[in-house]
Amino acid sequence: MHQEPAPLAPQPAPLAPAPDPAPRTPDPALTALRRRIGAIAAATAARCAEEIPAYRELPAQIREGDLVTNTAAVLDLFLTTVDEGRAPSEQELALPIAWGAERARDGVPLGALLKIYPLAAREAWLLARAEPDDRVEPDRLAAGMLDFLGEVVPRVAEAYLREREDLDWEQREQRQHLAGALLDGRPARRTAERYGRSLADRYDIVVFRLPALSSATAGTRAAADGLRAVRTELDRRPEVLATFKGDGGVLLVPVHDSPTDGAGRLLARIEAVADLRCTAAAALAESHDAIPAAQAEAAELLALAEDVRRPPGLYRLPDLALEYQLARPGPARAALAGTLAPLAAHPHLLDTLREFIAGGYQRAEAAAALTVHRNTLTYRLGRIQLLTGYDPTRPADARRLAAALTAYDIAHHGG
Repeated sequence: MHQEPAPLAPQPAPLAPAPDPAPRTPDPALTALRRRIGAIAAATAARCAEEIPAYRELPAQIREGDLVTNTAAVLDLFLTTVDEGRAPSEQELALPIAWGAERARDGVPLGALLKIYPLAAREAWLLARAEPDDRVEPDRLAAGMLDFLGEVVPRVAEAYLREREDLDWEQREQRQHLAGALLDGRPARRTAERYGRSLADRYDIVVFRLPALSSATAGTRAAADGLRAVRTELDRRPEVLATFKGDGGVLLVPVHDSPTDGAGRLLARIEAVADLRCTAAAALAESHDAIPAAQAEAAELLALAEDVRRPPGLYRLPDLALEYQLARPGPARAALAGTLAPLAAHPHLLDTLREFIAGGYQRAEAAAALTVHRNTLTYRLGRIQLLTGYDPTRPADARRLAAALTAYDIAHHGG
């Protein structure tokens, strides 16, 4: 018997697509605060330099550039997570964690590294409370700060400690401690024996400074990485003792019977890894007792080289003997410096004389260095003769003007 098929059950009507979630409206107070991130980061870096000695020892390129940039990025991440009511993602945490490792390479103690986070939080809190029209809800901001610090600080500390183990931190601290003792004139042999290290009998004391970077380079990661590369290079040379401060430091380079210039080769290597030319001065200490005096001599030579605008390089006393003698105040130095007093109101003439001397009294080289026509250079040299009474193109007068320029630069820059 034929049976009719059962009718199909009615199909339910398709569900209407869920409406898109309403776009999140950024908190206007947090948006206003985010616009002030640069000011908060700069204030935090300044507070770090005031309150934490380790940050004052950092090079200006890191303290005023890298540190401010990193702090601003972390503040932006913090405000974003508070605004969106979420924890930072692993990808977002990668950069703050990497920066924690960098502070280890900069020689910043862990306590100093971690203190920057509550300092930045405090600056943000004070700024938020000072804006009555767009004030952030205090409970929300405080809860967000605690949650964020709880996520970030332990991870940064872990990265720092891992990096410190890789850097062989203990060895670096031992070398710095020994260098400090020798430079202060304190006995260091027993301490070296306790560390399982040996000290040389004689050292070249090298005081060096990396150059101030151009506005296009200062504060960039390349500048900071160059400074860290110097520390890393010295870590590979355990026999060299070193201390760092700001944009330079002091190296104690062992001197053996070999006639090779260990200090010169080391400086060349430092310049290569940092990709920067630096100015340095060295003095030999024949014994440990002579190290403080050698450091004083090298520091004076470095300042002198900078005062008289010597190009980057390593200088010893014979290289700056004339300048060293002229640096001693007295009537002779004052008389020499006074030779150029008529040029004080004409800085372009002083620059012309300086480039003419630096170029070996060659007009073509001096004109090229000054980016002027040779006729312009000739005119300026005539003006120098007219004002001073000495002709830069005559050998006897040229020697007088060269000595006068050295005395002038020392008097106006070194005191």
